[in-house]
Amino acid sequence: MANNFFEYFESDKYDKKIILKSADKNYSVLDVKNLLEKGYFGNNENLISILDTIKNVLKNKDHIFHFSTSGSTSNKGKIIPKKLINFELECEDLTRQLNLMECGDLEFITTTTMEHIYGFAFQFIIPFLKGYVVNIDRINYPEDVNHKNAVLITTPSFLDIMKRYNVIPKIKPKIIMTAGAKIKDDLYKFAETISDRVIDIYGSTETNTIGFRESSNTNKLTLLDGVEILSVDDNGTTIKTNYSIQNIQHIKDRIIFENGKFEILGRLDRTVKIQEKRIDLNILENKIKENEMTDDCYCFEYKNKVACLLIPTEIGKKALLNEGKIEVIKKLKKFLKDDFEIIPQRWKFYDEIPINERGKINKEKIKEIFNLNLSLPLILNSKIEKENATFELCFLKNSNFFKGHFENFPILAGVVQLFYADFFIKKAFKIDCKKGQIRKIKFSNIIRPNNKIKLNLIKNEKNVTFEYKDENQTYSGGVFPIKNYFVG
Repeated sequence: MANNFFEYFESDKYDKKIILKSADKNYSVLDVKNLLEKGYFGNNENLISILDTIKNVLKNKDHIFHFSTSGSTSNKGKIIPKKLINFELECEDLTRQLNLMECGDLEFITTTTMEHIYGFAFQFIIPFLKGYVVNIDRINYPEDVNHKNAVLITTPSFLDIMKRYNVIPKIKPKIIMTAGAKIKDDLYKFAETISDRVIDIYGSTETNTIGFRESSNTNKLTLLDGVEILSVDDNGTTIKTNYSIQNIQHIKDRIIFENGKFEILGRLDRTVKIQEKRIDLNILENKIKENEMTDDCYCFEYKNKVACLLIPTEIGKKALLNEGKIEVIKKLKKFLKDDFEIIPQRWKFYDEIPINERGKINKEKIKEIFNLNLSLPLILNSKIEKENATFELCFLKNSNFFKGHFENFPILAGVVQLFYADFFIKKAFKIDCKKGQIRKIKFSNIIRPNNKIKLNLIKNEKNVTFEYKDENQTYSGGVFPIKNYFVG
């Protein structure tokens, strides 16, 4: 085993060693040398990133990498430079403290991409420096997790999909590493049932890894050896790290630090000022989550008001069905009014908090949802697979698209059915469709308020077929031609 990946390219000693894998081919060191020499970078996005990185580093071992932060509620993302030595030091400490060298041969698989610091460090740097295999095929669906001796590099949002659909891999990952957001205790416990080890990574683009935990039974994290806590106060936490060019970093998380272990209390940068009054959105969200109708929620400032995207529990869904959105919102406001001067004035009910590929809350997607002129249907259940998806929906009686259509006999307009077919195609498959070229449209029966309807989607290479139906009849259907695929 080479001490680092530079040795792979300095002689023919390691030419036969397999360092990359895909569904179609195993790539040896010699194969990679040949690809670099020919300048062929293929079509796989992870292969392109890996080969481009190797090329740049071999030309200049002091090559600086640039990564973009995801930004916050008050700041846009910024570019953070990193040196290879920062990643090498991080890799050495992680490998030692996590005892990875005692795990035998490992194959690293990922749901993330390499342009983000988490994917770059854990999907590329660690396996390359330590002689493990990198699988260049990105994991897009839970059923793709099916590799021997795998280390799954992923996020809580992907694990949540596995939990929601109860996907148990035929071949369990040897290790699951997750980062991007705090993993809930019940989700952590589920992950522990499908893997030998689950490692929760905490860090940021600016700092790289700060610490980790390996059990759902504690909220305390182990500090990485290359990180020192300098101060903790009401303004956040200041650290010194070996894993960044700027080694003194200030983070906006409140923590408790004791005996090499620390616990994260929450972010400091989520206080907003509404109507000359300040409100901590973290505290507001935690209170809303105490309500029996709330499974999860996300609050943010929207048009100088507080808005809340709420994920209802089964109790919440029943209340929405039986009482309607207006009454449910009244109850939620009443639940909050004794504790807060400012409470959410805009509410949307959805089935999940949108997450981007970094595992961070997708704030732009949430804003898109609130910018919709149409009311959202209530999503009662959903199942998404590679080629198929099913959403069980209810178009609630007080939704705005029923107004004027018709006054004494409200029905769901065909244009609304087409809009939400396209909306859920994007949600399920990350596909942009040619909306002006919908084919084979057929409206067979009318959809009335509060009908429980299944929207079935079937995808192939060229189009997506949609159908609204229930156990008794089909309401409508058609075919959307695919325009292009995107990540959203």
